[in-house]
Amino acid sequence: MIPRNRVIWNEGLFIKPQHFQQQQRYNEYNLNERFLSVGRYLYGISQLLINPEFLSFGRVAVDCVVGVMPDGTVFRIPQEDILPDALEIEDATLTGQIIYLAIPLKNESLLEVDWPSEKGTGRYSSRRQDVKDIQSIDGDTAPIEIASPHLRLMLEKEDRSAYASVAIAKIREKRTDGSVVLEPDFIPCHFDVSCSPQLHRCINEIAGLMKERAKGIAQRLGSSGQGAIADVSDFMLLQALNRLQPILQHLVGLKSLHPERLYETLSSICGELATFTDESRLSPELLGYNHDMPSDSFWQVIRNLRQSLSVVLEPRAVSIRLDHRKYGLMVATVNDTQLIENAEFILAVKADMPLEELRKLFSQQTKVSSVEKIRDLISHQLPGIPVISLPVAPRQLPYYSGYTYYRLDKSSNAWAMLKGSAGFAFHVAGAFEGLDLQFWAIRD
Repeated sequence: MIPRNRVIWNEGLFIKPQHFQQQQRYNEYNLNERFLSVGRYLYGISQLLINPEFLSFGRVAVDCVVGVMPDGTVFRIPQEDILPDALEIEDATLTGQIIYLAIPLKNESLLEVDWPSEKGTGRYSSRRQDVKDIQSIDGDTAPIEIASPHLRLMLEKEDRSAYASVAIAKIREKRTDGSVVLEPDFIPCHFDVSCSPQLHRCINEIAGLMKERAKGIAQRLGSSGQGAIADVSDFMLLQALNRLQPILQHLVGLKSLHPERLYETLSSICGELATFTDESRLSPELLGYNHDMPSDSFWQVIRNLRQSLSVVLEPRAVSIRLDHRKYGLMVATVNDTQLIENAEFILAVKADMPLEELRKLFSQQTKVSSVEKIRDLISHQLPGIPVISLPVAPRQLPYYSGYTYYRLDKSSNAWAMLKGSAGFAFHVAGAFEGLDLQFWAIRD
């Protein structure tokens, strides 16, 4: 094992290259450990550009890649370091293979530097470069040997046990003309979301969907006749969206964003929305964050968010308009025929008389039927759908002072006449001064 202890610099020391090498190992080890104490996911790429022309010839090559290896090796290609050789994709059997950018791990049994005259497996490649003296007046230059990380592209099937590596792409197909197509939805191992355009687009999409959903709920709550009968869940969902959407919008605007922070935010939003959009009311089972292979983690939570934000949330209580006709008739047209089977119908009544008297007289002097049958009921003095007085207003509806509430009895035989009908018809006999009726359907 290579020692990582610091060098003791004492007087009279005969300095050898090993002293500087050991001091460098000590500094690199300490720096890497300090970073690891802050977080475990501080490696990956921050910039990536794959050459599209090489793909048409069946090869994968990078034009630009910047990042950090899991062992702490920093690389910046082509600004500082040498481009790795292109990777030949030989046949269609490599479809689905992941492509890695790799560098050999430190090993005291192997030479660390490859010299120009050699083609070895070292961690670094040596090259000569003229460097200016920036601390002298003359600013003379001198040629020095510098080391660039010896990076290479490797396939998933290759043995990478002696390498530090990060996933950068996935092969979608090898075409008959020899060209290679990469998976467009593959998310590389990264520490800055800006290097993944498809992920960045999805965040903007989710933020936009949340904003539009919040806007739609707010408009519905503020519309005439709806704000007063909105279910409390509508307000709670609007509150959640108004809280979460600015957080996501803030993350979108950051110049640098770590993917773990983004995943934590997206999974939190996913769980909170499940309260309103999933039948179980429970957060979905998520794969969890996988820094080395983030594609599956992110696409799962993004699919869940898209599904949650596309669910049509219908209000529990629906106000139904009552049209007044001649001879004390009122008609309520039901446009959604499913309400007849899947909703309770509530009638709220107010008149200029004591509540107890109104509660007693109204049910006796009111007939409820389908639009088509109401005249037969009146002319033959037949009972219609019974109206049952309620002691309190249903929780889905507002309570208005001076109103008494009735429920239409769906268990009565007369309810069958509503099948295929255009709506309800009401006939109120007698004189009820200041009579006001409101009609609602409450979905089951």
